[in-house]
Amino acid sequence: MGAFDDDPTDATRPKGLLGNGLSTVLQEATVVVKAPVGTTLESIPAPRPPAAEGDLTPEEEKTFEACKAGMDNLHKAFWIAGKSLETMATGNLHRNSGHPNFADFVWVHWEISESQTYRLMDEWRIGEALSQMGWHPRESQVRKLVDIKNAAGNTAAVAVYDAVARTGKRVTASLLEDVARRLPPLTPESSPVEIGQMVRGILAPPPPAPAPATNNELAADTGGEQPDPAVGHGTEGPVHNITTIGGNPDSPIGESSAQASDSKGSPARSADLERLNETLVLLREAERGISKPAVRRALEADPAAATALLAEIESSLNKIGRTVAVRRPE
Repeated sequence: MGAFDDDPTDATRPKGLLGNGLSTVLQEATVVVKAPVGTTLESIPAPRPPAAEGDLTPEEEKTFEACKAGMDNLHKAFWIAGKSLETMATGNLHRNSGHPNFADFVWVHWEISESQTYRLMDEWRIGEALSQMGWHPRESQVRKLVDIKNAAGNTAAVAVYDAVARTGKRVTASLLEDVARRLPPLTPESSPVEIGQMVRGILAPPPPAPAPATNNELAADTGGEQPDPAVGHGTEGPVHNITTIGGNPDSPIGESSAQASDSKGSPARSADLERLNETLVLLREAERGISKPAVRRALEADPAAATALLAEIESSLNKIGRTVAVRRPE
């Protein structure tokens, strides 16, 4: 557990200002108890430049005390500590502390390294947003989202954590790191909806299909017509498209020959329905895993390769369209 992570045993302890052993009489009192300064985000003044040089003004003294109280509360909410640090650093509130260097001031008072100090200042807005959404992130978890935040903004980082948490999986720093590594490059234009679709595509991929059938089996199933070896392949080897992901869709269960399907409930009929269902699953998954921003970024990064892949995708979609264009029962 990191220095700024919540204590996992804390869930068994009494909560709140009146949960530390005070009498039940006090807990039932109608007097409204205001949270001590520094224990809530709202009690930390916003970062602003110094009011003046020299001695702190009375207002700055109050701000300074609130920020120090917030730092003492850092083990409960790292985002409060991060905001406290940024407010002190931005306002140069430590200028009369005897430690002109801010990193030295923080180290002397709380033994927090300079790198961790600036990490907390970089992360607190993400932590605040997630806490307002009802999540309880740890600093070690949010740390894995800083690269996304730097590239695409706080909203994108929050969207990644939120999408992971909504899958029902236990959110851990390693899981967030793995998701962040497998996501395509995000930009400030990436919407939370698009990010959520990408995360679900990573964490909930379609079930694996059986091994692809051999050419002989495919030939039997297609009336003797051999498959075109060039389809689904580029100059650098096989290129997966909708019809090749997860195995060959022409033989999802590996049957060796075409079978009559005029008998209701026959194995062949069930296999054909299953084939259509698996195709639909793959198409839906492909739809969730692609977006116009991703296509544009791919074209900008490598126009030639992206254009070739898009042509493959369009060709596969056209073939699927022709295949399903059969007369339907009235």
